[in-house]
Amino acid sequence: MKAKYLLTLFSGLALTLSSCLGDLDVQPLDENVVTGEIAYSDAASYTKGLMKIYSVWAISGQDGEGSSDIENLDPGNAQLLRSWWNLQEVSTDECKVAWANDSWVPEINNMTWSNSKNESIEGVYQRCMFIVALANEYLKQVGNAPTDANPTQLRAEARFCRALAYYVLMDQYARPPFITESNYSVSPSPLSREELFGWIVKELTEIEKDLPAARQGIYGRADQGAVNALLARAYLNAEVYTGKAMYTECITACNKVIAGGYALTADYSNIFKADNNVVAKNEIIFPICFDGAATKTWGGMTFLICSSRGGAEYVLATDGVSSGWDGTRSTQNLVNKFAFSSNNKTAANIIDKRGIFYSEGRSVEIKTTPLGTFTSEGWAVYKFKNVKSNGSLASDTQFPDTDFPMLRLGDVYLMYAEAVLRGGAGGDKNTALGYVNELRKRGYGDDSGAITSTELTTDFILDERSRELYWEGTRRTDLIRYGLYTSGSYRWPFKGGVLEGVGVDNTRNIFPIPVTDLSVNGNLTQNPGY
Repeated sequence: MKAKYLLTLFSGLALTLSSCLGDLDVQPLDENVVTGEIAYSDAASYTKGLMKIYSVWAISGQDGEGSSDIENLDPGNAQLLRSWWNLQEVSTDECKVAWANDSWVPEINNMTWSNSKNESIEGVYQRCMFIVALANEYLKQVGNAPTDANPTQLRAEARFCRALAYYVLMDQYARPPFITESNYSVSPSPLSREELFGWIVKELTEIEKDLPAARQGIYGRADQGAVNALLARAYLNAEVYTGKAMYTECITACNKVIAGGYALTADYSNIFKADNNVVAKNEIIFPICFDGAATKTWGGMTFLICSSRGGAEYVLATDGVSSGWDGTRSTQNLVNKFAFSSNNKTAANIIDKRGIFYSEGRSVEIKTTPLGTFTSEGWAVYKFKNVKSNGSLASDTQFPDTDFPMLRLGDVYLMYAEAVLRGGAGGDKNTALGYVNELRKRGYGDDSGAITSTELTTDFILDERSRELYWEGTRRTDLIRYGLYTSGSYRWPFKGGVLEGVGVDNTRNIFPIPVTDLSVNGNLTQNPGY
């Protein structure tokens, strides 16, 4: 029998956990159950425990692609990165899904979700709270780690993982239950959104000194660059979360990241290939790591790459995969943000080579319905691939090696520029213009895409963020910051469930607290509108 490690959790999370974590306060149920005292026996065991916390973004369980640490959550459909990406991208102007038989699809496509269970909404909430629980238990025990394990750094990394999880929860659900290693409760109460924002900023600020300097740690783990990039993202959106603009603080955080020695990857497409851990490591600040042999999942990068390709319309081996799922593709809103060399719009005629699409036999527009029209309406997005930068194959054609760039330098450049344009101190418009034109030069291959200072506006930045960062999980948050996510002034196909798009109620800016948690925690209240 595989050893089970006990974990104290809360709020009705039913778990089947097989990991390196334990609760020293819980007695084993039988001789096959291992307590934390045994699980944490040497320096290596503390590192393994930390890796479990990181891994929740990539895999749903410890026993392969069919396992889930949380009962009643599908290990593929409700995998964390996949679920978070669905909420951040499919609900926006950048993506629509063709699957008619998945109940979550029309709700997210159309922005018509309710407080009834939706796999993506449930998946993000429960798995982020799972990270919080794992981190809390780890933090209760890491103080016992031997000095050669560097417990100070391990503690800081666990706190970073927890802060990232709470940032996502704050961004998407506003007021999740709040619990740390020092305030355990069976029914934890939420903080206000503003209070939670303050706690996240305080956590990140406190741990910065205990982490390796930017780019000096182990790839895939938190360092000072990751802390400041996440702080920059939080500060850029502070007015949404707290009602108070913090653009000066955003610029300060961006400047710290930029001073860390990061550099743009020469070829944009290489950021999204199977060896991006090598060829793009100087641009990627914090990745979600995948390995075809070690991180087998039907979510994560398997989902992003396979769902964006058709099983019959393309030589899949070209992009390093063996199956296409006929699922996710772009809307005309995304495609039309790119410049073309002629009025004949095809993927080959896009001047800015950041636009990586497949257009054969497809209309630019979604003309009738997103469901069942994958190969005919809306261009496919081939941005993510499971081949190496030299064209050679990755280690596996079913499960990719490609890492997901959760935070990267291109995003930081654009955050800096927007914060300057919105009046933040500590930066200047000429520097912002230089950063934007660096990104555009990479896309165009020369200076032909350069813009002038007059053209650099906040509206331009929103479109440039789409060109640079499409399908990287930033779009929903960007549109909310600009007041366009729910507004009728900016529409896209099936926004509000209507082909031409309509405005929806502002309560859609946040998602409902899952009823599975509300039903067992009387200290929680449902978000307005649900």
